[in-house]
Amino acid sequence: MELRVLRYFLVVADAESVTAAARQLHIAQPSISRQLSALEKDLGVVLFNRGAGSLTLNAAGRRFRPIAQDLVRRAEQATETMAAAGQGERAALTVVAPPATVAYLLAPFMAGGDTAGPALHDAIQEEPSKVFDTLLLSDADIGISTNPAPAPLESAFLGRTPVMAQVPADHRWAGRTTISLSELVTDPLILMTRANAARLVVDDAVNRAGLTPAGVAETGSSAFAQALAAAGRGVCLVTDQARFDLRELIVEAPDGPLIVPLYAGWDAAHYARSAIHALVDGLRAYCHQHTQRYLELSP
Repeated sequence: MELRVLRYFLVVADAESVTAAARQLHIAQPSISRQLSALEKDLGVVLFNRGAGSLTLNAAGRRFRPIAQDLVRRAEQATETMAAAGQGERAALTVVAPPATVAYLLAPFMAGGDTAGPALHDAIQEEPSKVFDTLLLSDADIGISTNPAPAPLESAFLGRTPVMAQVPADHRWAGRTTISLSELVTDPLILMTRANAARLVVDDAVNRAGLTPAGVAETGSSAFAQALAAAGRGVCLVTDQARFDLRELIVEAPDGPLIVPLYAGWDAAHYARSAIHALVDGLRAYCHQHTQRYLELSP
């Protein structure tokens, strides 16, 4: 099926009549009708309800419409990418990721990135559990989450990010770089909800160690968790960079420091697949350096 015909289909689907679509496309009405009939023949299904001088989408047409939109969008993106490559420009990609990953990994990565490599053009912030659903339903190119990407997406392990205990500057632990899990639970904890991977890591470590926290407060916002910690309401456990003059401590569990895995996922048939692979390689290296910088503080 031709891209031109898909565009005709989308214009007719949005127009009030075939005549209106013909005027918009500057093409004779009989020609449009022939092109759409050929498209239906190629697909083996009727897409329109035909009336006197009108075409309206039927159930099959409504189902095909988002597919046609996606095909046209991908073709346009491919053209733009190849044109940029021909002019020596690097690919610009959009990522879907949790807010903490955007602030703690992607933004610093881009700020100090190699200008010759692939660029992140924009970031869509999403809950970790919804990252890849949003990727599939949007114009984004790659998703990053704490869970592997589901099929049919291609998935790659990026690395690990530490879960840090954060306390105010006047807290008795503020001058330290590490704290054991058994000591940590003697203070009230401020944790994310169970939709957050850091919370799941903390819960698993506490349960396996047979410990019981002195108290637990829950919030869905990492910034609010940090604000509560700054206000002296407890010790927050997050993957975000410290705010409000909080001090960070690595949490040592019996099995080692608390860490959260990060995975990337993307369409295996993406038109800019080579650029995505280059970006993943760069993020993997940066994530390793970032994590090592913290874990080197751990005994």
